[in-house]
Amino acid sequence: MSENDVPDVRSARRAQREAERAARAQRKADAARERALEAARAGGLFEGMEAMPRTSAAEVGAESDGGSGAATGDGSAPPAPPVSSREPLDPTRQRRLTTALAAVSVVLLVVTGLSTWQYVEARGEAATEEQIADAPRAATDAAREIATQMFTYDHRTVDQELAAVRERLTDPALTEFVEQSMPAVASAAKQQEASVYATVAAAAPREVVDADTVTVLVMLNRMVSTREDPEAASSASRLSLSMERVDGTWKLGELEAL
Repeated sequence: MSENDVPDVRSARRAQREAERAARAQRKADAARERALEAARAGGLFEGMEAMPRTSAAEVGAESDGGSGAATGDGSAPPAPPVSSREPLDPTRQRRLTTALAAVSVVLLVVTGLSTWQYVEARGEAATEEQIADAPRAATDAAREIATQMFTYDHRTVDQELAAVRERLTDPALTEFVEQSMPAVASAAKQQEASVYATVAAAAPREVVDADTVTVLVMLNRMVSTREDPEAASSASRLSLSMERVDGTWKLGELEAL
């Protein structure tokens, strides 16, 4: 299996777990609906529905003709409309049906709310798992960018370039960078007329604490030229970057040279 296939496999596994959770939630909802129907039957909600007489089409037509008051073709009076044999429900049964209907309505509302809550919970768990699985890659990508930006500058624009780095940092790295690194680096770059170009040779997660905290190991190469040494000289260093997710954005929390 190639490295490009790994994200696809992880995505497929996450999708499978989410589908299984949704299926479990649907089975629970179906079971709850069955219990609601059983409660309705036990409460007598469906009693007498099949025994109720239905008015046929002929009877409807007869009622319509009788309602018009017209005589038949032979002059005789139209037949009287049939008398419905439907009997009104007695008060006791009516109260039972009303109570059962109210109970079923409450149960259905609860079932709907439970199904929605279970679905949202399953989606939330899947999103959390996806964040945890994605944290090492996202933190490593951010560490590459920050290390490159922090160690790349020109003496003519060093103040602006270092100031832009502050947005990618969080404490304690932010305070240390602003109070110590920025003034020292900017002063040295201007005095020596230095230009530094940094590239990340390699980067990988060193420790995954949780979905919002990952330590990344970075191999950094730098090409440095100064007024006295215009020919660029290369140097390499190993750095440990403690990355933290702040408001959805990965930032550098602590930098250590190894």
